[in-house]
Amino acid sequence: MFAEKNGKFQIRPATGAQVKIAIAGDVCPHKSAESYLLEGNASKLLAGIKPALEDADLRIVQWETVISDTPDPITKCGPNLIVKPGCESFLTEGKFDIALMANNHTGDHAAAGVLSTMKILKETGLMTVGAGTDAADAAKPLRFEKNGIKFSLINICEMEFGTAREDYPGANAMQEFKVPGQIAEENKVSDFVIVVIHGGNEYNPIPSPRMKNLYRSFAAAGAKLVMNIHTHCPQGVEVIDGVPIVYCPGNFFFSDEDEFNPASFWWSGYLPKFTCDKNGVSEIEITPYVYSPDPWKIEALTGAQRQWYLEYIDKISSLIDAEGDHLYDIWCAYKYKTPLWWVQNAPAEALLADIEDADALKKFPPIRHMLTCQSHCELTRNVFLLLEQKKMSKMIEELPYLTELRTARFAEQQA
Repeated sequence: MFAEKNGKFQIRPATGAQVKIAIAGDVCPHKSAESYLLEGNASKLLAGIKPALEDADLRIVQWETVISDTPDPITKCGPNLIVKPGCESFLTEGKFDIALMANNHTGDHAAAGVLSTMKILKETGLMTVGAGTDAADAAKPLRFEKNGIKFSLINICEMEFGTAREDYPGANAMQEFKVPGQIAEENKVSDFVIVVIHGGNEYNPIPSPRMKNLYRSFAAAGAKLVMNIHTHCPQGVEVIDGVPIVYCPGNFFFSDEDEFNPASFWWSGYLPKFTCDKNGVSEIEITPYVYSPDPWKIEALTGAQRQWYLEYIDKISSLIDAEGDHLYDIWCAYKYKTPLWWVQNAPAEALLADIEDADALKKFPPIRHMLTCQSHCELTRNVFLLLEQKKMSKMIEELPYLTELRTARFAEQQA
């Protein structure tokens, strides 16, 4: 798809007015990168990827952290992410136009954190989508016009923590059965509907059967571009009836204090750019990159390293249909202890005795996570099915195949 065509894939010839849109993956400039940005180094950090960004007419980014001086961490699974005001310099330096906020960290620091982030981003000059003052506000698509083309952007996330409620700010929780109707409504007022989801299984290079079927249904409902972000590793691309579905580009810049390891896909990804006209996407172009510390920087890959990455994206794209469901079973074998641990630690007996038991409620978030987050629920269901069908041992034997798919080897190539 991409390797033989210099990172580009033409779906069809473009017609009429065109807009090139870049959509970047997860961004969270925390820990030492936070200090680096606050010291005024945004231009240095982005210099190596800026030409690829500037090649687009419109730039969209997944902003995955609260911006605030006032931490107020909610009770949840996973880290409560927060950076200080000033880190939005990353966005201004990258000339981003739209911040996607439907994700599992927008609500990490309660209502005030959501409102602070939205306020700072808007004051910076960005449009936001996927979060709001309440559930109805968070669910509103973002409508904008560029080069005479009217766009509607729907941004949703799986039902993790920090989602908006009827009377509480947060991220826009995905209700799958409502999305096709929303796509149809937006098609009445716009030329081009984009759906961006935040979900999936972290560190899994192959989308799950549910993701594949659900995102294809969004395309069938009238979306002209469907994209997922969240897995912290790249996933593949497919085109269904002329509609591109990008399952995940990987992290764009998610700083971490662990030792830099280019063999981990945490540290690399690809920037997709879509040439759009009123009929949909005519061409996709991807730019592979790597980011690293000391000092922090994002750099577009070149030469043999870039070629390796393009061939890798082609490979995992080809596996989506050919082996995707089987690879998901192997992934479930890799993760099977997680839902079993959740079940083992369920505070059922204590809560049955006292529904307000404080110690029991501290153990509640992982159980809630398993039951309400779509990807975790799918994982749990499939683990139990594999156990029931006595297939788990066989899937465990095939783990080396998945491990190799999860290993980035571009750095082994001559630069």
